[in-house]
Amino acid sequence: PKFLHDWGVKAVCLAGERGDPCLHPDLRIALRLLHHWNIEIGLVTNGFAFNQIEEAAHYCKFVGFSMDAGTPESYAKVHNTEPENFQRVLQHITRLTNYASAHKLPVQVGYKFLILPDSYKTIAEGAKWARDLGIRDFQIRPAHLPDSEIDKISLPILEEQLNESHTLETDTFHVYSIRHKFTDALRKKCQSHCWATPLTSTWLATGEVVLCVDNRDENYNTLTNYLEEGLPEVK
Repeated sequence: PKFLHDWGVKAVCLAGERGDPCLHPDLRIALRLLHHWNIEIGLVTNGFAFNQIEEAAHYCKFVGFSMDAGTPESYAKVHNTEPENFQRVLQHITRLTNYASAHKLPVQVGYKFLILPDSYKTIAEGAKWARDLGIRDFQIRPAHLPDSEIDKISLPILEEQLNESHTLETDTFHVYSIRHKFTDALRKKCQSHCWATPLTSTWLATGEVVLCVDNRDENYNTLTNYLEEGLPEVK
């Protein structure tokens, strides 16, 4: 993390594309070092292997849990796992929120919910879980799906779920239904090109450093490969 500090990086978000950051054996060390070098940290995890409770509470600005379901049954379908693992993750979230509350730590805890055919009818149930667990932010957004999967989602039922979720909001619990990158029919909006490059970059596990996360699969969007070219080339 020192090289990120030396480059002037202010914040990082640790997330997985095909894995999960909590599976990395050195995650605790990484969180400590990033904090030591005054770099703000966001952590996004599916929560199954989340046991870095104290480090996340003390060092992270936010921790987002990719749940995508509001019941054990829908969770099992979406994540291709056993239904009881839903409760396992909820227990990990509870440990984090309780620890942060007991130590008066400002970490923001989020419950992330992708709109998927197998679980969208449980969005409001997920919001209730999130509120009752002491989570601050409940985020709902569409997933990038093939048309055949999108057609399985009833838009009127989805709107009912979103509206019910928003009724649960309080001064300490917020619901965000984010759809600006998608049409009303949940199709992803296709941009012909990027109008500007944000002051961020996404570093993939395969080594590519891309400038726009939404177009990370486009060849023109890859700046370099840090595994092949080294850090000086990225700089």
